[in-house]
Amino acid sequence: MSDRINSSEWILDQYLDQYKERKPRDKTIAEKFNNYRFADYKEQVIDLLTRGCTVNVETIKIIEEMEDN
Repeated sequence: MSDRINSSEWILDQYLDQYKERKPRDKTIAEKFNNYRFADYKEQVIDLLTRGCTVNVETIKIIEEMEDN
């Protein structure tokens, strides 16, 4: 079970990492294209995390039911 929980945490970390605000290293790109703000996508990220958690919980339930049978 702990392996599944660690896997779930890893997946959530990946979601959050994808939407993290980062400053581009290249000065030209930073000046012209540095307009991403996490706050603009907060609701979408929360929805994605909710869906990911639901899938993980349901998958764990299914696996546990299969192991019991």
